[in-house]
Amino acid sequence: MQTSAEQAGKYDASVRADLARLEGIGYPQLDIRGTTLSPDEYADLFKGAVCLQLYDAQAFADRISGVTLDAFSHGSPVISTPGSWIARMVERFDAGSVVPDTSPETVLAAVQQQIAGYGALAARAAAAGAVLQEENSAQTLFDLLTTRA
Repeated sequence: MQTSAEQAGKYDASVRADLARLEGIGYPQLDIRGTTLSPDEYADLFKGAVCLQLYDAQAFADRISGVTLDAFSHGSPVISTPGSWIARMVERFDAGSVVPDTSPETVLAAVQQQIAGYGALAARAAAAGAVLQEENSAQTLFDLLTTRA
């Protein structure tokens, strides 16, 4: 799990408390990465993974998520909350699941469902990544703008 701070390099008090609690649980299989990762280290996080993106739906209602693009591009299914661009992409490509709430029981059930069908979900996620890379590429936008001028 990558826990490095965003661009400002700071965490608010609630995030600091959550990270301290997370580090204190002592689960040996939890690999917490508190620093910015190299491109290869970052890509490795998606191998065989289910990507939890339980973001605030309002904040991502019409905002593209780079993490979603990266997860799909690396064949990682995504679990998201409803009402976000992320959820719409999960549903569009059937490449993960959208959970109605973020309770531990609900998220665990979704993760278990993803694990059970991982092969097909990973293939759909990779296909989604290819489509979304094309749709969101700067070259595609450039071509559209210059051919319609």
